[in-house]
Amino acid sequence: MEPDSTAVTPSTRSRRGVPRRASQRPEGTRPDVPDHEILRKIGTGAYGEVWLARSVTGAYRAVKVVWREDFTDEQVFIREFDGVLTYEPIARGIPGLVHILHIGQHGGEYPYYFYVMELADDAYTGAHTDPDSYVPRTLYSDMQQYGNRPMPLDYVLEVGCQLSRALAGLHSQELAHRDVKPTNVIFINGRVKLADAGLVAHSNQRSFVGTEGYIPPEGPGTPRADVYALAKVLYEMSTGMDRLNFPTLPVELPEGATHRRWIEFNKIICAAADPQVHHDTIVNAKQLAEKLELLRDDAQLRRQRQRSWRKIGIRLGIFTLIAGMIAGTCMLLLPQDMPERIHKAKDTLLGKEPVQPPPAPAADSAPEPPPPPLPQTGQYFVGSVPAGASVYTEDGVYLDETPYGPLSAATGKRIAFILRKEGYADSHVSGIIPPGGLLSLGGELQPYRPPRTGEEWTDAQGTLYRPAGGVHEATTLVTAGQFREFLRAEPGAAEKFDCKEADGLLLTSQEAIGAFTLWLTRQCEKAGTIGRDHSLIARPAPGTAAGPDLCGYRLNTMLVQKTPVSIYTNPAGASVTLNGMPLGITPMQSVSLPLAPYYLEIRLPGYSTVRRSGLSPKDLVLNLHLQPNHSVNFGSTWINSMGLKLLPIQPNLMVCVTEVRVADYLRYCRESHTPEPVPPAFEQNEHHPVVNVSRTEAEAFAAWLTQQERSNGLIEETDTYRLPTDEEWSIMVGCKDSNGQSPYERQRVRATNGAEYPWGRKWPPARNTGNYADSSAVPGVRADHIIPNYHDDFAHTAPVGSFTPNALGLHDLGGNVQEWISGEYGGPSNFHFRTYGVTRGGDYTSFRPGQLSSHRRTPHPADAQRPTIGFRLVLERRLSTPD
Repeated sequence: MEPDSTAVTPSTRSRRGVPRRASQRPEGTRPDVPDHEILRKIGTGAYGEVWLARSVTGAYRAVKVVWREDFTDEQVFIREFDGVLTYEPIARGIPGLVHILHIGQHGGEYPYYFYVMELADDAYTGAHTDPDSYVPRTLYSDMQQYGNRPMPLDYVLEVGCQLSRALAGLHSQELAHRDVKPTNVIFINGRVKLADAGLVAHSNQRSFVGTEGYIPPEGPGTPRADVYALAKVLYEMSTGMDRLNFPTLPVELPEGATHRRWIEFNKIICAAADPQVHHDTIVNAKQLAEKLELLRDDAQLRRQRQRSWRKIGIRLGIFTLIAGMIAGTCMLLLPQDMPERIHKAKDTLLGKEPVQPPPAPAADSAPEPPPPPLPQTGQYFVGSVPAGASVYTEDGVYLDETPYGPLSAATGKRIAFILRKEGYADSHVSGIIPPGGLLSLGGELQPYRPPRTGEEWTDAQGTLYRPAGGVHEATTLVTAGQFREFLRAEPGAAEKFDCKEADGLLLTSQEAIGAFTLWLTRQCEKAGTIGRDHSLIARPAPGTAAGPDLCGYRLNTMLVQKTPVSIYTNPAGASVTLNGMPLGITPMQSVSLPLAPYYLEIRLPGYSTVRRSGLSPKDLVLNLHLQPNHSVNFGSTWINSMGLKLLPIQPNLMVCVTEVRVADYLRYCRESHTPEPVPPAFEQNEHHPVVNVSRTEAEAFAAWLTQQERSNGLIEETDTYRLPTDEEWSIMVGCKDSNGQSPYERQRVRATNGAEYPWGRKWPPARNTGNYADSSAVPGVRADHIIPNYHDDFAHTAPVGSFTPNALGLHDLGGNVQEWISGEYGGPSNFHFRTYGVTRGGDYTSFRPGQLSSHRRTPHPADAQRPTIGFRLVLERRLSTPD
């Protein structure tokens, strides 16, 4: 797609040889495209127009329109139309080429032809399309948003590999693109594609079409000319310099480039963009793709690793026959495993969903868990409207100005930033890095609308304030409904504060109204209706007292007086928040803090949180010695107050490695005065999983443990214990589910590309794989209700952690006891089990393959108590959502 013709950029200087004449049609004439609503023009260039359209299905499309009257020569107009007809069937089979969905012609006073295409991602919001503000994401827009600086070499290589393969496919059909440049490279679902199909022509058609600086001396229209142009594009990406500066190089290396890789990369570019053709010149796209892929995949290192493994195999071969057989097995497996891992990494960069191969059959001696997945990477970009906002980390560390990125990060990593710009409210944005794709954060900033002298003002809850004696005073008292909104937003607040309701008004304590005021101040800051120069305070309303501690309150705004304060902690590196908003990392010097009201929190994982309020002007320096308290540190293994070990499986989620034990649940019963569960009809000790506990009772245990550890400072107010969801349990067991909105639907359409059983695909399981129905089952169990020739040495439940963990380090997901998960089973409206609870996994009575499948989901009433059902917990940290 072309940028608007009025925008003069280095990438729009054109020397196309298309005969054109002045247009006679009225300005803004809209084309008529069957089954599409034409919304607005999004691109105009020397060759046609691009319009944003919406199909009858609601999908957004790009429509290229070429008017006959714009050409003086009808043969040229027909030739361009023929090029589109030739391109359309070919593009479907070549990755990296934009797909044409429909082609048509229109007669009348102003004839034209058109073709409907895939729509590019939005340059700022990614796949989300807002028709009013949509801007197509092109390679040119990426380069602009990156500040025309050298882009990361890994990013450049991946773009180069994809585009060179697309050109190779096009050239194999004896076609040439004729105008490869950044504005003609678009992104669809995060992947690059060549656009402007109307320029495609047979490679022997040498009409002069192209853009200055991307055309080789021998002229355009050949596969060699496309390769030359692509090399110039990669030069601009990797150096941040104009193509006309080639072969000048910048002083600094691009991000992620070693000196060796940078030299090798530039040898490739020079071999493709050298104006003189030599014996080592890259003359076709296939050669360029192979050389770029070799550098990207580092094939030489891969061969060295394989040679190293072969040497190890030869040395092991001198031992005994058994050792030689083991070494031979390793030699057979490793060469297959190494390319498989490399292909997984390649699929990640290409944006593909990784496909899990069937794991190797387990040995008879012990189950062999599948290898952990390789690290994956994605991209992120932070933008703002208007641009030029300062980007800070959550902890207040300044990074850069918007546009910021694109930058690489590990898949699954949570990133969060604060955007600040004079005259606008702070914007808090966050998200999770997608595999191989681009996470786009930011958007339109909210103008700062603080209380102004003599004018009415409205807070984030819609309460009206009027000027009154130098402040702004709320026209109504705080209502119970406003306070309930605060309680819903703040976990644990409802248990802390005492309050009453009288005629819809709130009657509460000074502590509770102070917490509410701080929360409302944060909401106003996010909405841009208040800033750091103003604050909300609550004053008791006369005549509303309901006892010694409870009364009604009216809110006022006030200007904040500030004083410089320095904050030091031992150890350093603690994050500091002011009224819930990130302030920075210790040590901090001469930070302006309000005298009142304010609430300061200093947090460091593994240490007690320090909270301060009511700052005195004398407190110019805060020297704080943090006390270790063994609190949770998300991202690291942790043992909680019950002695349960937790492992991180996502940036904001930790899971207990074992099921909740009898000892854990009985402690809860004693301390909370809850009746103990009915003992099962078999022996258990304190290390066995607790059974005969309903889902409702398991959720009550999780809520109690959450409150206990929050009170003891071991977890934060945003941390919550709960049962895992169906999706989370699938991640834990290592299976990939099919799409579905409920456990019923995922069970009905069973996925087949994940592990069939928790131990792999082989049936039956190897000895001591887990606790299932085996030959040690109690007398009286039918012989056909056990797994033949299987032994695990436990007739009923086994102590948790008795068997080998899976690749994530989690025990007993396949057996011992079934495990409650959150949510309902689902299904059609007339389905009897629709509102039932759900368990996952097998238990000590399971003997059929279907009972032990990783995809098994069993409906039970939520209040059911079974000797075969227990539960495990996850600990979730609630993430802030983007504004």
